[in-house]
Amino acid sequence: MRGGEAGYILARIAAGEGQTLDFKQRIDSARKIAKTLVAFANSEGGSLLIGVKDNGRIVGIAPEEEYYMIDLAARRYTQPVTAFTAKTHMIDNKAILEVHVPPQPEKRPLRALEEDGRWRAYVRISDQTRLAGSFLEAFWEAQKKPQHIRFRREEELLLRYLREHPTIDEKAYRALLGPRHAWKARRILIKYLLIGLLVMDITPTGEVFRLVS
Repeated sequence: MRGGEAGYILARIAAGEGQTLDFKQRIDSARKIAKTLVAFANSEGGSLLIGVKDNGRIVGIAPEEEYYMIDLAARRYTQPVTAFTAKTHMIDNKAILEVHVPPQPEKRPLRALEEDGRWRAYVRISDQTRLAGSFLEAFWEAQKKPQHIRFRREEELLLRYLREHPTIDEKAYRALLGPRHAWKARRILIKYLLIGLLVMDITPTGEVFRLVS
């Protein structure tokens, strides 16, 4: 039985990829891996184990080369620059580079530079990386500002709906408000999230909202 750091890394590999863990055999593109870095930073944080195939097989890498690619990705292809730490582990004479990205809510939205020259934000959902989308970006920006809450017809429709249904998404709320007031949906959802009346669940296809228990 292996103990210490080796045992810790092997246990993480055995658990498989998920919300806070991703395997990479090696880093071929600094631009592409930048999406994973910002996704971890915009979410709960997480770690990359470089030198591990998707099936959990340890293949090993040259840690200095992989560190260079990660550092390049963070400095050149993320904005603001994504913070990370790195550590090398040796398993059966094979090197694994563990790159840990802490959650960085004070910087959100962190964005990655795409090939088309645009900066886009990403989030981590289970073992996948997806575009954050305009709602989450607006929510993160609103977190930096004071909120003024009013209770009118539009808010009452939302609360009445959620007393009768478990969840609602932005599209359904816009339809509920009708064409004249649909533009208010996002603003109200964000404010109610910020004051703690709503909880947001981020899914692979978007965001859904429910009342706090």
